[in-house]
Amino acid sequence: MKFTILRLLTHSELGMFHEYRRSGREGSKQRAINFDSDVVDRVFPAAKDSDRIEISCRCFEDAQTLVVKDQWLKKQEKNWRLEGNCPQSPYYSFVEPGVLFVMVVDSSTSPALASWMVIPTEHPARTAIINHGESARLSTSSMIALHGDEGEFCRKVIEEHFPQMFEKADIMQTLPTSGTGMEPDPVGLFKILARAGHSLPSAVADLVDNSLSKGASEIDITFPNPNQGGRWMCIRDNGYGMTPEGLRDAMKIGHQRDYDAADLGKYGYGLKGAAWSQADRLTVVSRSAAGPESVLTWDKEHLERTRRWDIIEAPVEEKYTAVVRLGASGTAVLLTRMRPPIEAPKVKGVDPYSQELASVRDHLELVFHRFLEGAVRGRQRVIIRLNGKALQPNNPMAHPLTKPFDHHSIELPGQQEPSTRPIIMVRAHVLPTEAEFNEYHKSLTPEALREARERLTLNGRWNESQGFYFYRLDRLIKWGGWEGLFTKDEHTKLLRVAVDFDRRSDEQLQVDISKQLIRLPVALTDSLMEVLRTPRSHARNRYAKKVSQGSGGGSTPPAGTGSGTGDDVTGKKGTKGPGRTPTVPPQPTKKERSPLRLVEGSAASWVRKTGFTGEHVEISQRIPGLFALAQAISEDIEAQKALSEFLRVLEDVGVVRILDGKPDGQ
Repeated sequence: MKFTILRLLTHSELGMFHEYRRSGREGSKQRAINFDSDVVDRVFPAAKDSDRIEISCRCFEDAQTLVVKDQWLKKQEKNWRLEGNCPQSPYYSFVEPGVLFVMVVDSSTSPALASWMVIPTEHPARTAIINHGESARLSTSSMIALHGDEGEFCRKVIEEHFPQMFEKADIMQTLPTSGTGMEPDPVGLFKILARAGHSLPSAVADLVDNSLSKGASEIDITFPNPNQGGRWMCIRDNGYGMTPEGLRDAMKIGHQRDYDAADLGKYGYGLKGAAWSQADRLTVVSRSAAGPESVLTWDKEHLERTRRWDIIEAPVEEKYTAVVRLGASGTAVLLTRMRPPIEAPKVKGVDPYSQELASVRDHLELVFHRFLEGAVRGRQRVIIRLNGKALQPNNPMAHPLTKPFDHHSIELPGQQEPSTRPIIMVRAHVLPTEAEFNEYHKSLTPEALREARERLTLNGRWNESQGFYFYRLDRLIKWGGWEGLFTKDEHTKLLRVAVDFDRRSDEQLQVDISKQLIRLPVALTDSLMEVLRTPRSHARNRYAKKVSQGSGGGSTPPAGTGSGTGDDVTGKKGTKGPGRTPTVPPQPTKKERSPLRLVEGSAASWVRKTGFTGEHVEISQRIPGLFALAQAISEDIEAQKALSEFLRVLEDVGVVRILDGKPDGQ
């Protein structure tokens, strides 16, 4: 993991240089350069505040001489400081506020290896870097850390002006390929595929898809501490593997093949797209039963150097040989030179690396829960381990108090023969209320209760997790929200609907290249609304029961108010004086917001909307009688609520669509 770190030094930091102190310009006794915490989190994501991060640094002794010094980053009250070296050479007499500090650091070793320099304010290298967009964030941040392509321009400028600070890249053994001269530019296509919208958890899930498609029953994911050998990952399985020819096909961009009915692949893109979204180097090791082991590598630096689609055929580096070692058959996908996340996750008291591990674990336990449960027809239970620890399935419908409804099958309309038309399966589930959940789990410790709640709410809010859960071949690909069919509503936040389909439905559901997005055909919406009418009603009733239980007559009066009428503890009227409880004056009641809005010029009879102030219904003059009724009850909040709920019933059965489809009102 190599980073280019930039900082414009301030007056208080220049005391690190002896020449600055000797000239009498020192403003403080600080002998170090400040490192912002967010930069340290990105470069050393596993570092804790108590750590001392060791760095072996190369720097200039004078204009020609390089020296190596042992330095370290040490946590101070707010930020970190680079300590351990105060240059005494007259070479640094040029330092003044605004000089550019540049460090190129490889944080994958321990100690980390770095080269740093200070560039004068009038130096052309400083001018070029400061005037380029890569350093733009220096206008809002005192220090930035650029990784890979983020700092490509800065790195080239530094290498041009300070070549002695850097080593030349090793030449790699390659397997020549031939082409027509019209192949896509390898670097350009690499960058396009690397920006395909994957997060680390979704990229890992795509790579696990490949293992499952190859019949794997055990999958081991290794993602070690990035400060103990660099940021890298390996996904190894015991599937039936690939022949050398099969591996070569798998490494082709967009390779088309015949997919089995249960194959989770789709476009011949997942392996490369998922890997390149996270890493600059992808190595695949595979072996089919009784066949030879084969190894192929795509490497971005090599593509940049050759400008050709030359794939590397060379043994895996020795330090990775143990983790890619296969059994009788299987595949290992090795990602090295992984890029750090653009924004490291931030939870107080938890280092970014631990948070990344947790996000990968939570994602895989959810999206592959049926495989982990052994609930996929025709397949044995799958074991997935992350750093040696087996994942536990997180079924979003499986709480014991959840009420499941009957399965419904819906045929997707199309040009196919009736016997071959795709069918989706729909099953609704209504979760317990939070009060029911807490009562059921009351014997748990607070920590266990919190963990159980986070698993049920998918580490979010109950309201955000309502909606459709789309399963493609038993793999959860998208969840939460109603795809425009309904709005997210507090009253239906307990409702989750499993929608199952296979690859025959991909085209009509418009499953995208990442298999993370779908679109519901208009022809499907009426059937879904009919299927969900009863579950939505049940979800609202269960929610309403929770509300009534929470506001019932058994509430306790506020402390110090006796019966709540101003009486003291003896039952006498409250007055001032010894032994008396003063009367608490009544508090003004906040006026409820109207759930209805009257609008003009709308093409719809009424529209339900959700904004910052909650849900409301906009009623137009399209139906004069409805508009007049809303006007008549404008001062009665309870009547307005009743009308809003009545309109909701009409929405659920599709009446508003019928009305708006017939302008004459018939």
